[in-house]
Amino acid sequence: MKTRIIISIVITVVVHTLSFSQSKHVFNAETQGGYEYNYFKSPEEVRVNDSVLTKEDLIASSIYQDISANYIYTNKWDRKNRIRFFVKPSARIFYENIDDSYWSANLRAKYDYKFNKNVKLLAETKLIRMNREGLGGDQDVLINPLGYTLYGVNAGVDFNPFVNNKLITKVFYNFKDFDAFGIRDLQFDEFGLEVSNVQTFKVGKLKHKLGINAYAKKRLYDTFNASEVITDGERDWDYVKATLFYQLPFSEQFQIKPTLTYYTRVDNSTDRSGFNQFGPGILLKYKSAKTMINGSFSFITRNYSSIEARNTDGRIGEKLTYEYANFGVNASHDIGNGFSITAKINSRIRSTNYTDIDARSFRNYRNQYAGIGILWKL
Repeated sequence: MKTRIIISIVITVVVHTLSFSQSKHVFNAETQGGYEYNYFKSPEEVRVNDSVLTKEDLIASSIYQDISANYIYTNKWDRKNRIRFFVKPSARIFYENIDDSYWSANLRAKYDYKFNKNVKLLAETKLIRMNREGLGGDQDVLINPLGYTLYGVNAGVDFNPFVNNKLITKVFYNFKDFDAFGIRDLQFDEFGLEVSNVQTFKVGKLKHKLGINAYAKKRLYDTFNASEVITDGERDWDYVKATLFYQLPFSEQFQIKPTLTYYTRVDNSTDRSGFNQFGPGILLKYKSAKTMINGSFSFITRNYSSIEARNTDGRIGEKLTYEYANFGVNASHDIGNGFSITAKINSRIRSTNYTDIDARSFRNYRNQYAGIGILWKL
């Protein structure tokens, strides 16, 4: 009897809510074809068992096709409540190396409650599955399997403490379980605080924005290696990252956003894997009635606090240093009837002072891809 009453109440509430709600559906699908160079981010030379492998042996590249879809469902009721569901499956098919192809699924649910025009409650849950085999060459201290499953939740408040000022604070938790690689396995829990503050002001008729995005988090790794005497291990790392930006519009269509980022990792376990990372960047955006172009460039330096750089003969008397040059462009042009031509270029080049050919980790690499395709919006 009690169960029937509870079910009846739930059904009544749901029906009542939906009958006074506003819903919206957004869907688009895209396919792109292109070419990716060195998609495992491998160095160009490695020595294995006294035999030197060159880039012809190490670097995997291929013509590819991307297929993706994006669905968003939004439901509003009572003028205060809003819930949104996001579903985004995607796949990259490597036609020259079909076994290296992979797919992913990104599922999110977001809820917000508007207390008044200045204060909003936020909540989100997410599930991400990356189904991909192999290791990434950008690993440093730990192995980096490319396949993983991630679960995450966050909650926070969006409010306006001053005129034209937006402040968002969130607490978050993520669990990431990497796919096992041979006799090794890896996972981590992380939790932390995220803060974003943006001040908007007008210069003439154009809106400028000055802001900062920052987070602090603790990441706890559990590692497993069946080949070791002690098979289980733990890592306790703290991270802090802050990005300062200024959004500078030159017209209603074109704007740039210079950025400056600082990022640090503290190794609480062995005091070996910490680093400091910093560097400038710039984002560019052009948007007209039919054309949109987004560009980005950054130059980032990472200095490890304890790991020593090596060449093939041994230590060189310097701490390990990375330099990253990152470049990307995304563009689309509306050709009518819901269709757009799209293009994408992405480049990441890492230079390091670690040149020991007996190591795969910490090495130089170059990864680049470019593609062109069609986007359809329903």
